[in-house]
Amino acid sequence: MFCFLVAGFSRAQDPGMQSIGSLRVELIFATNGDGSMVTGFTKKVTEAEAKRLHSIPKLDFKEYRLMGTDTPDIWKGYENWATPLRPSKEILVSFQPIKRSGDDKVQMVLEYWQSKRKVFSVNPTLTQGKTLYLLGPDWRQGRLILAVKIEELKK
Repeated sequence: MFCFLVAGFSRAQDPGMQSIGSLRVELIFATNGDGSMVTGFTKKVTEAEAKRLHSIPKLDFKEYRLMGTDTPDIWKGYENWATPLRPSKEILVSFQPIKRSGDDKVQMVLEYWQSKRKVFSVNPTLTQGKTLYLLGPDWRQGRLILAVKIEELKK
């Protein structure tokens, strides 16, 4: 009987599995050298995003390349994962909502993982539609930058 109850338990019955919105996670390679040395990542960031990055002193580099993007759901009560270099799991981002403020803000635990090791963890309050840039580790004569933005929040 117990197995029947567990097997019959659906996502709809678990309030923690409720999607409260979606998060956009971008991985950007930044360098003051030649960005073409990173093979396979030929797409540059948009001019508007490059302008925003140049305006932040610690993120001001000569060139930016978009390495990958993922837009996973934000589950209400569980840790969520983004895989910006899909199908590779070399770089992952975990996030879990802590507290919601109003209709457009969510405080989260946000962790950057590389080679199955946690590199850093932060607890930002993200506002829907506004990008948070996080300076990541050195990588191939440049730096990795994580861009995180709440795309949608459900009421």
